Amino acid sequence: MFGFNKKINDMNDPKKSLDKADKTLNKGLTGFFTKAFVGQENLDKINHSLDVAKQYADYGNLNQTGMAGTAEVMTIADTGMLVNYNPVVKMLLKVTPQYGPAFETTAETAVSKIAIPRVGDKINIKYNPANNSEILIV
Repeated sequence: MFGFNKKINDMNDPKKSLDKADKTLNKGLTGFFTKAFVGQENLDKINHSLDVAKQYADYGNLNQTGMAGTAEVMTIADTGMLVNYNPVVKMLLKVTPQYGPAFETTAETAVSKIAIPRVGDKINIKYNPANNSEILIV
């Protein structure tokens, strides 16, 4: 009752916490009241933030298991979102991996506001070789 008997492991898993927050905001009676009091426009912003947070929860192991490479920034655009007061940008990158052929991919990621990449900059990245769109700036 009231979450007192929950396993500690369930409380520390970010994916389960984000799924629970998504369910709470969008389903049932609490979802109805959230939409009524917050409004649909703000609820859409909250849901987009949850989606970005889920994306970063999935990339947690990429720093350890990802393949290293360098990427040249071809285009960059601000999404208008912030994560810990750092802007989230959408970039078209030309990736040159340490092993294998170069490829282009689009990445949406948070960058430091004091070191925002510019077109033509080369940045160090790690990527998932099974899914080239999963990129982490290191």
